[in-house]
Amino acid sequence: MANQIQHVQYEGHLVEDPDLHYTPSGKMVANFRIGSNREYKNANGEKVTEVTWLKIVAWGNLAEIVHNLCAKGSHVIVEGILRPGKSGNPEPYELKAGGWGASFEITADKVRVLKGKPMGSDESVPQQEEDDLPF
Repeated sequence: MANQIQHVQYEGHLVEDPDLHYTPSGKMVANFRIGSNREYKNANGEKVTEVTWLKIVAWGNLAEIVHNLCAKGSHVIVEGILRPGKSGNPEPYELKAGGWGASFEITADKVRVLKGKPMGSDESVPQQEEDDLPF
């Protein structure tokens, strides 16, 4: 059977600075997380904000670009493929505030930086609220 189309595109804000490191074989990898908001009105006409949290991994030159241009709060569009956990489902994790959540990981093919960290500065850009960050 041939491969089927598996492609996702998500827009969101980094919830922390990217973590750049190297595998034992010397491959560069950057891990980061984004939060993406969706707003709608429920049956009662009340505005509801739904947040999706995703773990992202970027490899090679893309990892270096993300590390150099992005910081906590950076606004990005990520394109890539979903990487489920070993069971084929989202990976569970424990929330900082208690309880459990689950998340897919995206292996990034492209990361478009809409608003990165300020040029010539190591300071992070302003970020979205962190009240309910699960990580």
